[in-house]
Amino acid sequence: MRKHFFYIAVSFLALSFVACDDDIMSDDELVEVIEPVDDLVRLQGITIEDDAATVIQEIEIDYDEKSLIRQITFSGMENVLYNMTYAINDRLIAFEKVQNGQTTSNTLDYNNNLITLTTTFPDATVQQKELSIDFQNRINFVRTFDVATNGSRTATDQTQYVYSQNFNVERINDLRPTGNSIESTTELTYLFNNNPFRDMNDVIRFLIFEEFVPYTRYLPATLEERFNSNGPPVDGRFVSYDYTLQEDDFPSSRTVSSTTATGTQTTVETFNYLP
Repeated sequence: MRKHFFYIAVSFLALSFVACDDDIMSDDELVEVIEPVDDLVRLQGITIEDDAATVIQEIEIDYDEKSLIRQITFSGMENVLYNMTYAINDRLIAFEKVQNGQTTSNTLDYNNNLITLTTTFPDATVQQKELSIDFQNRINFVRTFDVATNGSRTATDQTQYVYSQNFNVERINDLRPTGNSIESTTELTYLFNNNPFRDMNDVIRFLIFEEFVPYTRYLPATLEERFNSNGPPVDGRFVSYDYTLQEDDFPSSRTVSSTTATGTQTTVETFNYLP
């Protein structure tokens, strides 16, 4: 958590002449008043409507007394409950996903520049994701493995995140499970906005809110997917985002238009913030 403090210094200065052998302290003192300024951005919820203005998904985010995300609730098209567990130092160490009465358990292990997420599904199968952190503290590579009962792992997916100089992800490369061959790419462009996920725990926003592309400096203006084949790349999905910004340049809402070979689907996402 980042908190910044500003200091208001109030002092009354007076001129006085005191003899060298006078050890009486002056009554004039420097009075310092410290007032905390909380500039953290906390999403309270997101409402998603279709093109008929019907609410199709609601997301509620609940915080604890330390302003850590305690619970996230999805209701609508998807009904999911996430419960978070933190260590004494406020590091996220586990979270549960409850859906259709079944619980998926997730634990996190931190080792230098690698975060390992171990997921145990309701059928007792196990999957691991390795999140690699670059020297600027950004997740730039994810490897996914299926874990056998004897502990052996089989690679199933690799994803590379390519950042621009201003910390926006300009390309996402989905690689074959082994090697460096690219199966598909996602290219993103940006216009200025303040990211409403800015101060959210990196792991939470990366894993739970992935569809919002929340891990960049700005939220994207366009997103274009292409799939590689034996011939030229094949267009997949094209998404455009049209933002309505508040006075502080955080979005109050955005219109999302997603176009595929079967047509265009439009939704409106409304962002609600804690005061």
